[in-house]
Amino acid sequence: MLQASGQSMGTVSELCMGCLCEASTDCNRNFRCDGSYCGMFRISTPYWRDAGSPVMKGDNSTTVGVFERCVLDPYCASRTVQGYMARFSKDCNGDKKVDCNDFALLHYQGAGCEGDPDEGFEDFRTKLNECLAEVAG
Repeated sequence: MLQASGQSMGTVSELCMGCLCEASTDCNRNFRCDGSYCGMFRISTPYWRDAGSPVMKGDNSTTVGVFERCVLDPYCASRTVQGYMARFSKDCNGDKKVDCNDFALLHYQGAGCEGDPDEGFEDFRTKLNECLAEVAG
């Protein structure tokens, strides 16, 4: 496996995590659900399950509404994204490194991130790159 520069393999940096959030919903904490995608990272139930089904402190994975409670909470949602990336981390774009661009493809397309993303990904990528440039600037 390839190593991401300056971070552990599969670990999303704080900067990248923030920009994934910005690209998903402008980091809108009030974003509820849009179809099957919920929370400020727009997480689906299968994504959450693939990430290990994290739960809020004091909650358990068998109670009704556990998915929504987690992904609507910024900290639990971030743990979900980290869990997903830890499980599926790979060089999606073939540039011989695993970085925020790969995490963006994984987050947007899922584990089969090597294929061509749909048209909607361009808006996501533009927001991500603007955020990364602003924070790095």
